[in-house]
Amino acid sequence: MILMVIQNVGFAGIGTMGSGMSRNLVKAGFNVFVYNRTRPKAEAIQGATVVDTPAELCGKAEVVLMCVSNDASLRDILYSSSGIMSSLSRKNILIDSSTTSVELTAEMAGKCAEKGAEFLDAPVTGGMKGAAEGTLLYMIGGKKEVFEKCRNVLEAMGKRLIYCGPNTYGQRMKIALNLTQAMVLESYLEGVVLGLKEGLPIDVIIEAFDNSGAKSGVATAKMPSILQRDFSPTFLLELMNKDHKLADSEIKKLKLTLPIAAATVKILQEGMDKGLAKEDWIAIAKLLEQKNNVKISKQQA
Repeated sequence: MILMVIQNVGFAGIGTMGSGMSRNLVKAGFNVFVYNRTRPKAEAIQGATVVDTPAELCGKAEVVLMCVSNDASLRDILYSSSGIMSSLSRKNILIDSSTTSVELTAEMAGKCAEKGAEFLDAPVTGGMKGAAEGTLLYMIGGKKEVFEKCRNVLEAMGKRLIYCGPNTYGQRMKIALNLTQAMVLESYLEGVVLGLKEGLPIDVIIEAFDNSGAKSGVATAKMPSILQRDFSPTFLLELMNKDHKLADSEIKKLKLTLPIAAATVKILQEGMDKGLAKEDWIAIAKLLEQKNNVKISKQQA
C-alpha cells in the first residue's frame, strides 16, 4: 500500500459535478484550490481557496483535477494564455475527469510528457448525486503507479476505482459505458411502451421486468423519475448526446457495425432537435410517448 503524500489538490471546473467533487476533497482534509470561469461558483466551495486562473493551480497543488463539459471547454482551461499548460511542470500530476474525445486525451498525455508531468484520464459516472455523496465510479487510464499514488485523492470522491489501462483507456471505457447505458434504457422503455399498448398496468410491467433478465441498473435508477414525470437534469440530454457523438466517432474509426448503437445516436440527436437539450437525458422517454400516443407514468389515462 502506497502512503499518501499528496496534500494540495487543485480543481478546475466547479460545475454540476465539480462542486460536489471539490467539496468532498475539502471534507477529506486536503488543501483544495479551485478555479471556475464563473467565480461565484468557486467561491461557494467552503474551505477551499479560490484562484484567479487555471495556471495558478499548478503552483499551489501537486495534483490538478479538471472536470468540464466538452473538448472546447477543456482546451480553454488547458491552452489559454493563463491555462494549465502554461505552468504545468514535473512536480504536477494532471487528472482529467471530463468526458471528452480520445484524440484530445491522447494530446493531453503527450503535452504532459513534454513537460515532465504525469497524466491520468479519469472520467466518472454517477451523476450529480454521486458527485455530492462521494460515490462516483472512476475509469482510469495512465501509469498504474501514478494511479496508486493518487488513489487517496480519487477515493475522496469515488467509491469504486477501475484501472482500465494506459492513457486514453479510461476515456475509451467511459464512452462505451455511456453508449451502453442509453441503449439499455431505450430498449427497456420500448418494452414498457409495448406492454402499455397491450393494456397492461405499469406496475405489472415493471414488476415483471425487474424480476427477470430484463432488470437493469440504469432502469432501476431512472424509472422512478420517469414515472413521476421529473425530467429535471442530473445529466443533461445535450451532454449524453455529446458523449454519443464521441462513441459514434470511435465506432466509425474502428469500422464497426453496431446497429442498436447507430439507432441510439439518432435518438439522442432527435431529442436535441425536439428541444430537450436542457432536460435530463431520460427525456428520451418523451420521444417514445409522442410517437406511440402513450404516457409512461403512474397515472395512466
